[in-house]
Amino acid sequence: GGKNYGSIPSEKMEIKSAVAYQPIALGEDDVKITKGGKMNLNDQILSQLPAELKRYLRFPAEQPINIEHSSGVDSLFCCICPCYALCKMVLVRQGEIGLTWHGDEAKIIGPGRHFLMGCTHSLEGVREISDPVILHGPLKIIRIRVGELGFGIETEHGFPVLLTAGKHVINSPTFKYERTLDLSKSVNQLGNLKLIRVETGCVGYAYRAGKLVILQPGLHVVTPPDRFGSIISTQQQTLNLPQGVHESSDYVPLKIKADVFYRIVDPKKALANIKDVRNQILETAVSTLAGIVRSSTLNEIANSSKVTYAKDSKGGEAKKDQPSAPPFFEHVHDQFINKLHDHMLNDWGIELHNIRIESLKIDDYKLAKDISMQAVQVSQQEAKYRMLQKQAEVIQVEANNRKTQRLKEMEATNMIIRSKAEAEAAAQLKATEAKNMIIKSTAEAEAHAKFLIAQAEAKSTIEKAKAAKQAKELAGEGEAKYAELLSDSKLGTDLAKLRVKADMMTGLKQVAYVPHLPDVLQRTAFTTPLNDPLSDSKK
Repeated sequence: GGKNYGSIPSEKMEIKSAVAYQPIALGEDDVKITKGGKMNLNDQILSQLPAELKRYLRFPAEQPINIEHSSGVDSLFCCICPCYALCKMVLVRQGEIGLTWHGDEAKIIGPGRHFLMGCTHSLEGVREISDPVILHGPLKIIRIRVGELGFGIETEHGFPVLLTAGKHVINSPTFKYERTLDLSKSVNQLGNLKLIRVETGCVGYAYRAGKLVILQPGLHVVTPPDRFGSIISTQQQTLNLPQGVHESSDYVPLKIKADVFYRIVDPKKALANIKDVRNQILETAVSTLAGIVRSSTLNEIANSSKVTYAKDSKGGEAKKDQPSAPPFFEHVHDQFINKLHDHMLNDWGIELHNIRIESLKIDDYKLAKDISMQAVQVSQQEAKYRMLQKQAEVIQVEANNRKTQRLKEMEATNMIIRSKAEAEAAAQLKATEAKNMIIKSTAEAEAHAKFLIAQAEAKSTIEKAKAAKQAKELAGEGEAKYAELLSDSKLGTDLAKLRVKADMMTGLKQVAYVPHLPDVLQRTAFTTPLNDPLSDSKK
């Protein structure tokens, strides 16, 4: 009945005595079952809470609530005294609950038609059961959404109470509910306690036992007599200096607007030495800037306050060593950094990064007007000079263009001549190569033909030699056979001698007959007496 207010129980719920809240003493990593339910400190929110606050956590717990409903006795009384009953009738719709007082006792009535018959029984109001906070005397019904914490105070003991996500039913006259905490805020006031949220890029500071303590990123609790100071940024910050008028060394008033960029690198040193960091930097920067201006003349400022762009000899971009800002501004920057950087870093723990001059102008109207007129004349002269310079550049560019065009035409003509010569040389080379190929082919053909003829002649010669050899062999064999046959008769012998002599006389044109040669010569082997064959036959 206490959890679902829309249901109507059949019997009246009993009223339990009020339960006074007692803080739960828990360790940092404890996970216990509390009196009212289960606790899980590994929750994303609860795990980030400081250990000092975890002992004050209260988790959702069901406590019985006395919800009264209409009864038959009320209906009977209505019949007896209808006018009085109609005046005391209360209608509670579904999804609502009625808050009544019966004397000094807080009561809750559920949906339905009720007759508050008691003289001291009165209706205080009707509330939606989905309302996040319902407060009725000592009875509190509080619903906390995920990502939030409810905050209340147990006035009897003075302890804070932190309600976690869920529905809390608290019946205690000493419990006072304050509000729902927004944990995304930097500072949440928990009675006399303070829950401090420090994010990355910032630090907080507090005083514990009178000593300065730096609070790193995270959640912190500051309890009296400790005192929380504030949260300061450790990121780069910009301080806008107020527009001020400072005199130069020749007593010309100059109006300057500038910004200073700095970062706190040692918060403890800065807070220990400076009461108001931004105000101290502001006053120091203004006085330093005024001193730099007082050490400069108007002529120095005027002659160096124009941005110039110097190109190199090749007409390229500006050199790296050329200033990208007015030289006087660079002079102010260098002097300002040199005078304050080391002092602020070593003594205050503050690193000075840069100073940016937004505007610099003369504060004397008449002087400014005179200088403006002079500046206009100078600008006109500069414009004229630039115009003449541009004309000279145009003439030079046109001459260069004509020269370039002439060079291109000459190069084109040379390329055409070179291309024709190369084409003719290539054609002649191809013709020569073709002629050489023909000659080579003809020579190869003739050589091959000669080779074939020589090969044929060699073969013919070999065949002739073989035939001659065979003929000689056959002739020799025939002659041998003939000689063998002739050797068997005397006629054959004489015939052989005559053949030998005939062979010896072959090639002779004349033959002389000498009958008176000595007998010796006639007896040699080379001479044969010419005997009459007849005489021999006669002998």
